[in-house]
Amino acid sequence: MLTTILVGSSGSGKSTYAKTLGHVICSTDKYVEEQARILGVSYDNAFQMSHSIGIFKKFTKYFYEDIESCIRNDRDFVIDRTNLSSEMRCSLISKLRRMARRYGKIIIIKGVYFVTPENVIWQRLEHRTVIENKSIPAMLVEEQIEKYELPTIEEGFDYLIKKL
Repeated sequence: MLTTILVGSSGSGKSTYAKTLGHVICSTDKYVEEQARILGVSYDNAFQMSHSIGIFKKFTKYFYEDIESCIRNDRDFVIDRTNLSSEMRCSLISKLRRMARRYGKIIIIKGVYFVTPENVIWQRLEHRTVIENKSIPAMLVEEQIEKYELPTIEEGFDYLIKKL
């Protein structure tokens, strides 16, 4: 079973790439989007509300349940989150390998990291705001860009692919 972990800031192209793979997409975004639809609010409002009232922890739980279901059922999947820090990725990869062992499965972990020029990120985010009514606070994006650590094979990936 193949697991693809996407790495990159918001606007780097992760979700667009994920959709081309034809695998199950595991992401907390789908739960935020569902919450926005149910409440009749924007993605931004649903995201902020989910954090302020503690629902985002539940979305994260669902995210890991989706992953576990894929592993249990031998389904290839892609993890569509920013995964910006080495520490975060090491923890995630360790968790994935433990889940696979629990179910007696063999898991191949591919990392795909995005090195997207900052001006392209901002253009994409502006386009997303207009087309999808989904915006991300500039301060958060700047923080993501600043904290982005390029992944290494030592983190536990079986192999890495760089996307420009």
